Amino acid sequence: MRHIFVLEEHTIGKIAAGEVVDRPASVVKELVENSLDAGCRHVIVELGDSGRDYIRVTDDGCGISREDVEVAFQKHATSKIRKIEDLLTLKTLGFRGEALPSIAAVSRMAVSTRHRDEDFGTFLSLDGGKIKERRRITRSIGTTIEVKSLFYNLPARMGTIKSRSTELRHIMDVFTIYALIYPEIKFELFHDGRLVLSTSGNGKMLDVIVKAFGHAVAKELIELKESEPSGETGLKLYGFVSKPAVSYSTRRYIFTYVNRRYVKNELMVNAIKRGYRTLLPKNIYPFAVLSLQIEPSEINVNIHPKKHEITFFHPENVFQFIVSSVSTTLRHADLIPEVVQRAEKERSVGRGELFGLPEGKGKGKDREKEAVSVHVHVQSSFETPETESGANPEMSCLDILPAPLYQVLDSYIIAESKSGDVIMIDQHAAAERINFEKLIARYGRRIEKQALLRPYVPELSPNQLLLLRESMQALRDMGFDIEPLGDGSYIIRAIPVVFHGMVHEDELMEIIQRLIEDRSRVEERIKLVFATAACKASIKAGEKLSYESMRAIVEELKKTKIPYTCPHGRPTMIRLTRKEIEKRFKRR
Repeated sequence: MRHIFVLEEHTIGKIAAGEVVDRPASVVKELVENSLDAGCRHVIVELGDSGRDYIRVTDDGCGISREDVEVAFQKHATSKIRKIEDLLTLKTLGFRGEALPSIAAVSRMAVSTRHRDEDFGTFLSLDGGKIKERRRITRSIGTTIEVKSLFYNLPARMGTIKSRSTELRHIMDVFTIYALIYPEIKFELFHDGRLVLSTSGNGKMLDVIVKAFGHAVAKELIELKESEPSGETGLKLYGFVSKPAVSYSTRRYIFTYVNRRYVKNELMVNAIKRGYRTLLPKNIYPFAVLSLQIEPSEINVNIHPKKHEITFFHPENVFQFIVSSVSTTLRHADLIPEVVQRAEKERSVGRGELFGLPEGKGKGKDREKEAVSVHVHVQSSFETPETESGANPEMSCLDILPAPLYQVLDSYIIAESKSGDVIMIDQHAAAERINFEKLIARYGRRIEKQALLRPYVPELSPNQLLLLRESMQALRDMGFDIEPLGDGSYIIRAIPVVFHGMVHEDELMEIIQRLIEDRSRVEERIKLVFATAACKASIKAGEKLSYESMRAIVEELKKTKIPYTCPHGRPTMIRLTRKEIEKRFKRR
């Protein structure tokens, strides 16, 4: 009795489509890639209900000839390669011939196209991959593909589509990915008839970054000048990396390309991070857009149907080339002036009362009346334990002698323990720990919010707008008073009181973005609010300290419950034992 059967063609098509198309953003990706390969200068993406209703992509590329229109929807039909050896010289984004038939298999599709060498165009409609209508039409050169009722014949897959805003954000991510690397092409994205994002097509990558992520990010970027080809592999690198001041807790803002193909490559991300060396803490990542040019014969792109994954045949050469380019760019960049000026402004605010209202105009009973308590039920994890996992029990700061104290590199306090060991304390990390525990002790299980004297309307990028909309309630739980305005923007009327007087308007959105990207429990998010406020209130590395200030930090650190790390997990101190010192000086 037989148990193994060959699947029917219709079933095979639906299964195969799942590798290429898993959400509306996948459709946009594949259709935009086809438009780019067609040599277009203008791409228009139109969406209805975040792609659930329809996805329409229009381009002014070369078009599809009338003989090829039907063939294009046959599996593994492509104009990009003829034989396997062509992959060694591949310069297009597509080559597998799977995108159009996969999309057609799970949707109702209409194609309108005209090839540049023909006087008339062709219209073709398909339902579940089967051709329903074909006719000759009059239209301009180029192609329009409309996808409706996505996954209508796969109910299980339809149930995996997320909320309207989530799907739109994924589509915007795809749109941004290609707009960044093709700045010479004009991109336009419409949602429900409204223009959401557009680029000028002037060839300047930085202008696209401004459009997608805002001026605040763009002004902190450093350009990687296009380097000379390196060796036989022809390595060239171009793009932008951020100054260390612009950093994130995720890799989301690292965009890597190989031969103008967007890739998700661990080697490239690690190389970028290594290029920063000690300029960024562990598990903190920069904003970066890196475009690597390499001989097509040096990479393998035929790994996964989505074509996001590649392998390098000489990975060590690529890694060292990227590390060298990034580190050299940062080494020659001026990373200090704005930070120094910001530190001066913060010192002028005065930290005598670290968490009180700022001195000056508006202080007093009237302002105190504006404070409103937002009570949040927080688990006992808020209570700081006496010991922390990973802390060295032998490294107790309680035996630090009060004197003598010295400061080195304007960042570290040198102290001596009763046992004769040398303790080096990071002044900023130590101050963060001290201030964090003061906040916990003062506010306990609640966050107070402070009304702003002048409500703030931030300039939001499209991506920030979506993130803000999705996390509105979570931000309110954390002490922000944010309301939507009629024109699609938002107004901030109050912020957590712990930030009042410590952050500038241009820092608010950076803080908000970090908070809403954190997907942990609400109590952990609130701890992040306190940790961020403690960081803003603390003395910075590079500040000269008086003897009294150094002594105050050491004495306050002794009183903390977890003196070994700052709230973000960085060590506050390191120990150089007396035994090690004597060994180094050949006394043992």
